[in-house]
Amino acid sequence: MATVPDEEPIPNNMIGEQDAKTTEGSPTTITMAATPLAKTSARITSVIFDSQVPTASPSFTKTQPDPAVITGGASPDRKNNSGLSSGAVAGISIGTLIIGAVLAFIAAFFLFKRRNRQTHTNVGGTGYTSYGESAPELVMMQQKSVGNLGGRHSPYVQVSQTAVPRASPMPAPIPLPNTAPEDAIAFLPPVAHDNEVHGRVSGLLDRLHEHVEKFYRDVHASITPSMEHGIAKFGSEGVNMAELIQGCSSPTTALKHALVAYVLGITAPKRKGDEQETIFPEELERTSMENSTDTSPNPSVSTAAALHRRISVYLYTATSGTQNPRESRLTQSNIREAAEHFSLTFFPWANPAACDQDKDDDLGRIITAALEVRIWLFGQPGMYEFEWEETGRRGVLISPGLVRRTYTNEGMNSARIVDGVVVAM
Repeated sequence: MATVPDEEPIPNNMIGEQDAKTTEGSPTTITMAATPLAKTSARITSVIFDSQVPTASPSFTKTQPDPAVITGGASPDRKNNSGLSSGAVAGISIGTLIIGAVLAFIAAFFLFKRRNRQTHTNVGGTGYTSYGESAPELVMMQQKSVGNLGGRHSPYVQVSQTAVPRASPMPAPIPLPNTAPEDAIAFLPPVAHDNEVHGRVSGLLDRLHEHVEKFYRDVHASITPSMEHGIAKFGSEGVNMAELIQGCSSPTTALKHALVAYVLGITAPKRKGDEQETIFPEELERTSMENSTDTSPNPSVSTAAALHRRISVYLYTATSGTQNPRESRLTQSNIREAAEHFSLTFFPWANPAACDQDKDDDLGRIITAALEVRIWLFGQPGMYEFEWEETGRRGVLISPGLVRRTYTNEGMNSARIVDGVVVAM
């Protein structure tokens, strides 16, 4: 007869372990404990008597469920219901644990990153705006411990001690210049001063006198009827040049008068009714003829006429270097022809020691300079005129006076710039 005594439950960690207790005269008890992988736990106790044959004697087995064990294990040699071994199950568990840790780390990273961003946006939860991006000078300081004012999440802002560059002073506004009517003619050359006019005209007259002194001499020569007709064309208006040269004690003095009157005459602008040919530029001559209003009593008309002359001279001077070469050669030819004409007319008083070629070249250069002075005076605001006083009362007038005339509301104003030179006969 078999008896099943109550025994203490075997711990679950005793997997696959057999405990045989055999004593003499007592039954042998074999206890088999199930593995933790079994669904239920049972305690199996077998009693076999020593006198019975193991293969022939019956044995009685009693299975008693253990309510304290809910989950148990099967035998180590048995597999679970899914067909996986214990090693595979352990590997799956470890892999699942690693993957879960990685996912948890990633989630924590993004969570802290979002929290830090919110911290910069709202410092310490007090509503202060972060000026880190717009103002680099404001730096959020995470102080560890500064009394009650510091801390990791301190809402206070520490301003860096970077020196602020001094603002450059604003330049003073430049007042706009008042636009005057004179600005429209600022491109024109400045108006000549009286001293400048006196210097240029006096220098020209002195060169004419020096030419006579250098290339002519005081000698009494007879004048034939054919010569008298040619000499009569020289001299100022109202002067008989043939009588003056014969009645003068110094023929060179009369020649100075004749040469000055001749050069100033051929370089003057041609006016209406003048028969004498001049070498004054034709384009400027037309301006002179059209501007007969220069003597108008209306000052506005006179001012407009003067401005017209100034602009005309400016354009002529500015384009004289690019003018037609043919016109330039024609002008030079006329100048040389005029110089030779004077030399041939007064050849009886020529200095035989001087070269005729040099005499003509020198006079040609003087005529060219006289033409330049004439054009320059023509481009001045006032009207410049040479005045010949009556000759014979005090002597011979070898140089005329230069007068500038301007017209205003009060009438015409005259100013003498150069005085005439008179030499006794």
